[in-house]
Amino acid sequence: MERKNLLLVGVSALIVVVIGCSSKEPATPVAPTSPSSSAPDGSTLKATPPSPQSPINDQQLTTAQVMLVTGASTAQFADGVPLQYRFQVFNAANVLVQDSGVVGGTSWPVTATLQGRQRYMWRTRAEYQGAFGPWSPVVSFIAAETALVFDPLTNGTTVGQQRGGFFTGQGWQSGARDSGIDYDIPTCSSCTVEFDITNIGKGEGVCCNADLIFLSMADAGSFAGFGPFRDTPWKMHLKQRADGDGTGFDIVWRNGGVGGGNPGDHRIKVPGGGPDYRSSSVFHFVVQWSEAGYNISVGTDGGPQVQYMADGFGGIPYSPPNHRVSLGCYPRGESFPSAIYRNVKISKNQ
Repeated sequence: MERKNLLLVGVSALIVVVIGCSSKEPATPVAPTSPSSSAPDGSTLKATPPSPQSPINDQQLTTAQVMLVTGASTAQFADGVPLQYRFQVFNAANVLVQDSGVVGGTSWPVTATLQGRQRYMWRTRAEYQGAFGPWSPVVSFIAAETALVFDPLTNGTTVGQQRGGFFTGQGWQSGARDSGIDYDIPTCSSCTVEFDITNIGKGEGVCCNADLIFLSMADAGSFAGFGPFRDTPWKMHLKQRADGDGTGFDIVWRNGGVGGGNPGDHRIKVPGGGPDYRSSSVFHFVVQWSEAGYNISVGTDGGPQVQYMADGFGGIPYSPPNHRVSLGCYPRGESFPSAIYRNVKISKNQ
């Protein structure tokens, strides 16, 4: 009887031990169960900060699509936890441009519209069941140029069609009156052309008894020679006048017709009072047009833009087929031989 009772007590004790051993202590939870357990940085998820991989270090992007890629975060004290991620993009003024929301992977495509050649910053963090880990370090990139054309001309080459001239350390120099660079773009009835020009003085055309041309546009076929360019209903050319004080302008901008009226020549002559042209200065030209009309402004040595000419199109758009924009005007032999161009940009108006 005594032996039977002892065996019963032993079996009971063994059962208690087995039950006790099978009831493991739970692992430290990945996410704290109360706000009071948040970290000093405010995070509530025990995970490492992700490590951004691309784009970083002010990388200049070459395509409009921006894909943010980060290294994975690691959850502490728990393996195999399906972490999610949040990405945030900021502009140079530190204003939030886009928040991804919670995404399932370590990469995310930015869908917000970014301004070309502007600096953006981004960061990311891991999230899980409403808790979030610490933010990654902030990294940056430069958005791709969104213009139809961007041509620095300071790198010894052009994205356009070069017709004579040569490159210097400052940009492309015409070298002759029949030189130019052509940019063929889709027909654009609302665009802006910008460029910098230097190494020009007042009344440059006095040398050759002509008003020399900064910029010209038309349908591409009209650049075949003097006559076709003269007669095209899409002719546009912007001149520096050689008479007067040598700073005046002369423009003809035809929006589909020739002569007076609308469509027509839209000609403006400014006898003087233009920019103070000096060979050591840099002049930034902005030529903008839309269905409503056009305006032309010039800034000097980084100063504010000054508008010199504007006219209306009466709602009849400037829309040449096979649209060509050209530096100078080689069909007329009226390009600036000494002028050095750089930073040519053609973009659609927003």
